[in-house]
Amino acid sequence: MNTKTIARAAGAALALAIATMPAMARDDTPPDSLCTVLGTADRYVGTTVTVRGIASSEGKVTTLADAQCKGGVALAIDETSSHKRDVASFRRALAGKSARADATVFGRFKSTGDAAAPYAIDVYSVRDVNEVPAVADGT
Repeated sequence: MNTKTIARAAGAALALAIATMPAMARDDTPPDSLCTVLGTADRYVGTTVTVRGIASSEGKVTTLADAQCKGGVALAIDETSSHKRDVASFRRALAGKSARADATVFGRFKSTGDAAAPYAIDVYSVRDVNEVPAVADGT
């Protein structure tokens, strides 16, 4: 009888571990290069992406850019996402004048139809946010 209890407990622990593995794997997804996503944008439109870049905010427009390819996308943060702790913290990090942050953004990649900013990401979550110090010339 004691062996059955141990077996049941072990089975329950194994089932719990298997059930949580997809969630753990999703959080550890390495970010794609923003340059890769922009270079093959048609492949990514309508999908969720995890990308890393330098975020900055000018007025009400927040962008994520990569100096490697001089590309960037607009970041769209809806009211629901803005209440999440990680997204709210990200927005605060970018609130100051000339504030920039290195961050990993997870969200849906979409086409905007705007020639000046043809792509955007609907932000679902943000992680690994590190403020980037301003350069001596103020940029």
